[in-house]
Amino acid sequence: MTHKLTYGAILRLFLPLSLSDVIMVIAGPILTIGLTKLANPETSLAAYSVAQNVAIFLESPIIMLLHASNLLSRYPETWRPLRHFMLWANAVLTVLYALLAFTPAYDWIFRGALGQPDAIADAARPAFQAMLLWPAAIGWRRYYQGLLIIHRRSSLVAYAGFARIGSLALVTLLGVLGRAHGATVAGVALVVSVIVEAAAVTWLARPILKSGVADPGARAPEWAPRTIGQIALWYWPLAMTQILVTVVRPLINGGIARSVDPELGLAAWPVAWSTILMVANAVRMVQQVALTLLQDRQSYLMLRRFTLAAGLIACGVMALLAGTPLGLGYMEWVLGLKGGLSSVAAAAIPALSLGVLFPLYTALQNWLQALLMKDGRTLMVNAGAIVGGAVTMVAVYAGALIWRLPGAQLGIASLLCGGAVELVWLTLASRPQRRAWLAAR
Repeated sequence: MTHKLTYGAILRLFLPLSLSDVIMVIAGPILTIGLTKLANPETSLAAYSVAQNVAIFLESPIIMLLHASNLLSRYPETWRPLRHFMLWANAVLTVLYALLAFTPAYDWIFRGALGQPDAIADAARPAFQAMLLWPAAIGWRRYYQGLLIIHRRSSLVAYAGFARIGSLALVTLLGVLGRAHGATVAGVALVVSVIVEAAAVTWLARPILKSGVADPGARAPEWAPRTIGQIALWYWPLAMTQILVTVVRPLINGGIARSVDPELGLAAWPVAWSTILMVANAVRMVQQVALTLLQDRQSYLMLRRFTLAAGLIACGVMALLAGTPLGLGYMEWVLGLKGGLSSVAAAAIPALSLGVLFPLYTALQNWLQALLMKDGRTLMVNAGAIVGGAVTMVAVYAGALIWRLPGAQLGIASLLCGGAVELVWLTLASRPQRRAWLAAR
């Protein structure tokens, strides 16, 4: 892209991507509403949270396929090898998922490593098994989402997101009407919805596939990998980054399971986290915007200002939820946490106050990561995740075993501790890139 960048162009690319991420997070509240209307809602909420977090951990190596597709699919030398790599990665992760879901390894992880009570581990098993195709569907859709983004078709990504949330709501409704097992309803709804979204993204990308994915006139930078083996080596730090980011979620559940009143904490944490994430995810796609539009000093300055403004606006929304009756009203009237479940809402509200700055952290983290990825420095991105993840792990277990923090507050406090350290690392690591963009014409 050689024409002058405008804020209108940034918004046209960003807003549909932001909407798609918010749509994705809405799945949490929808499932929460459904589970509160079935038997044993506290156990079901906790079981669904644990099963989903472990499933997300197993999918985490292929999450960064979106970034890889954005960076590499534009070049004739790299897009076909990347697609073959995606297919192999999906197959390997599906086999690993099956081994964990249908062998004694399930009990070793859920009861042993994560310390889940027997009632929650038993309720989570069928939900986890139902999500067998979750990693492959995620990998497939992330690859095709990248194709749509580099061709400036971000609105189509949002359309596919609507298909996902609609199918999830439908399956959840059918499960509630049929009085099915709560956590199992959540697992089936999640996997069906992501398969529907993957199919929708593929169908919407047909014109791009027919006209040609890569730009015939583009030449890959020197750092770009050109074979499946080279892509695997280049992609490995990105995969490890997402693994390290995602591993804290089951570990947070493990820490909460060891805190005061673990069942209440495990039930309140997904409610608080889904609310915080719904706001924070609205700014996460600044990374894809930067990877797509960053080209010179002017675009660097504009995208930097846009990232900061988006993060601060999202923090303002989070402050409204945390500091006004909106938060409690949302939990009571939207999520249905009333009556016997009012204790879950009461336990989740204090975590929203701690999470006010989380959207700004999300925006800055994704901006700095994009600067490093744009220069091929995936190892530095991975190192930041290692540092931040280590601090988060220390914080969650120290908070549970030493300071005895309540469950939902423990979860967000530990994430903020790790996030602050990661931001320091990314800021220092990206200094050469920031100087280079400021010096560019």
